[in-house]
Amino acid sequence: MLHIVDFELDYPERTEALEEVAEQLSLSRNQRRMFSRFFGFEAFHYDEAAPLEQMTSGAVDRLLARNESGAAALSHVAHCHTLPAVTCFEGETSPILAPFAERGLEVFSATMNHCATGLSMLWAMEQLLGKADTGLVLIAEKAFHPDVRLIENTTIMGECAAAVLVRREPSRLRIVDSYTLHEPRFWQNTGHLDEPYLEGFEDMYLDFACRTLTKALQQFNLDMGDVRFILPHNVNMASWIMMAQILGFDRHKVCLSTIGRFGHCFGADPFINLMQLIEEDCLKSGDRLLLFSIGLGATATCTLVQVG
Repeated sequence: MLHIVDFELDYPERTEALEEVAEQLSLSRNQRRMFSRFFGFEAFHYDEAAPLEQMTSGAVDRLLARNESGAAALSHVAHCHTLPAVTCFEGETSPILAPFAERGLEVFSATMNHCATGLSMLWAMEQLLGKADTGLVLIAEKAFHPDVRLIENTTIMGECAAAVLVRREPSRLRIVDSYTLHEPRFWQNTGHLDEPYLEGFEDMYLDFACRTLTKALQQFNLDMGDVRFILPHNVNMASWIMMAQILGFDRHKVCLSTIGRFGHCFGADPFINLMQLIEEDCLKSGDRLLLFSIGLGATATCTLVQVG
C-alpha cells in the first residue's frame, strides 16, 4: 500500500486582489459580488511573468532535498495537468519532465481527468511502483489566459504547483483507497469559444459531486461520521456548503479556509488544503481524510488517506 512520504507546494509571491482580477476578466458588478460574497474569493497567487518551470522546480527541489533516500529510489515521475499542453513542443519530453528523463526515469504526462488527474495519479502509482520504488506526482500549470482563468459563474483560477512523493515504505499519510466517477457527456472540448461543451454542467454539478462522495464512502465502507476532514478542490465555497446540506454532514468537516487566498489552482487544491491542516497541527493519528476533486470532462475522484 502506498504512502505519501512528503509533499511540497510552490506558488508565485505576487498576488492579485479579486477587484484587480475582475477588471482583467471584465466581470460585471453582480459577478464580482457573487465571487466575493457567495463564492468566498479574495485574492489569488498569480504571476504572468513567472514560468511554469520555476514553480515546479521550486517545489521539487525542496521536496527532494529533505528526502534523500526517496530521491535516490525515484523511478516514476508524472506531470498532471488539466490542459492537454502546458509548454511549447521542443522535443520528445517537456521541459518539466526532461531533467528526470535524462536520469533514465520513467516519465509521463497525465491530463484526461483534468483537475482530478493528480488524485487519480496517486492510485495509478499504486499499480506502477515496485516494492522499493518511489514515485513523484507533479501537479502544476499556469492560468495563462483569461479563458483559462475563468469558468463562467463558477470559479477563478490561481497558480500553485504541488509535488507529492509516494512509496510503499510506511509514513504518516497512508493512501487507503480511491474512487473515480465519470460523466462522459461533457468530454468534448475543442477550444472553440462558441462550443457549448459545458451546457448542462452547472445544473448537474451538485448531484454529480454528491453521488461521487456517496459512492466513494460506500466503496470505502465508511459513513461521513468516520471522516475527520474533506480536503476539496477550491472551486467555490457555496457549492460545498450546499453539498453539506444535501448530504446532511457538518460543513466544518470541509477545509475551506484557503479558497479566499488561493482561488482554484487546478489539481493542486487538495494538497493546498492538506498543507494548511498540517501547518495548523489539526491532524491526529487515526484521522481519515477525503481528498476530493472534479475535473471538466467530467471526472470526479475521491481518495481516502489515513493519518498514522
